[in-house]
Amino acid sequence: MTVREHLSRVWVIWSLVAIFGAVQVVAWTLAGGLPRRPGVLAQVFTAWAVMLVLAWLASRRIESMAHRLRQHEHTHRTTLHELEQLQTQNAMLQIIAQSVDVTLAFQALASRIARLVPCDRVGLALLDESGQEFQTFTARVHEHERRARPRPDVVFRTDRTLLGQVNRTREPEIIADMGAIAADFLDATVLHNAGFNSAIVLPLVAKGRAVGTLNVVARAKDVFTAQHADAVLPIAELFAVAVVAQQLQMALGRYRSVEAMSDFTLAVSAEINSALQTIIGHCDLLERGYPDPNLQRDLATVVRQAQRIAELLDKMRSSANDRLKEVEAVVSQAGIPSSPEGFGDGVI
Repeated sequence: MTVREHLSRVWVIWSLVAIFGAVQVVAWTLAGGLPRRPGVLAQVFTAWAVMLVLAWLASRRIESMAHRLRQHEHTHRTTLHELEQLQTQNAMLQIIAQSVDVTLAFQALASRIARLVPCDRVGLALLDESGQEFQTFTARVHEHERRARPRPDVVFRTDRTLLGQVNRTREPEIIADMGAIAADFLDATVLHNAGFNSAIVLPLVAKGRAVGTLNVVARAKDVFTAQHADAVLPIAELFAVAVVAQQLQMALGRYRSVEAMSDFTLAVSAEINSALQTIIGHCDLLERGYPDPNLQRDLATVVRQAQRIAELLDKMRSSANDRLKEVEAVVSQAGIPSSPEGFGDGVI
């Protein structure tokens, strides 16, 4: 039974009391006034007192039950909200486990985010490697508008943008009226011109650095509250971890590619260098055995070119080693473990 039904019962009880009182007043009026006998009056007043007390007790009881029911409904809604959050986080973890493509996970989770916070669009802005520009992606939350995967949208610089401000402060921003700040921020102007008037912009922070923002927008004004931001914040934290994991995966892939190329370069250069030394040795033997000036001139040219190739191979080996050390330093700085012991708490 709902709270409304409980309160309607209170109204019915007092309505019946009022109707009974009105009927008794009419009956007394038709009978010529109040009864004259004291015993009858005492019975009437006693009956009214008992009836009013019972009505009051019943009303208090119903109001108490309605209050408890409201508390249960509030607890139920809170539990459902928390369950929705956990389901969204679990879905995100499953998607990330299947693929490190953050934009694909973002598209898959957009409709779930919209169930947590009613909105019209969900956006993701990721910083590039230079840390100076955001690549933005937009996911449509309604089924008839959804795309197979998000498309890259506008590229914004970090200066004079709301995205850049949130990235610097690392604090969520709740915008009640996009038109009020459109003149100050380029991205706010773009959103306002597209018909969006409210937004929540949450920073994506992992391993002590901001890597982008998660954005929730609506067409109406003054839609979002601090509770909405708190609801989406755990999702933003998971997205931040996913972004960093993707960057680490890409860095590790580059490291492995450079490592494989370096190993191949060193192996090939060693083989070529061995062949060049054989050529140089045979040229030296020919030069000693045949004193013909023309032949010695040709042999000297062959030796010079072989020595030049050997020098180029040395430069290739040195460049490959330097590049491998650079990428290895980037991987080490990114915190990618090179042994099982490196996987401790707080790796990401």
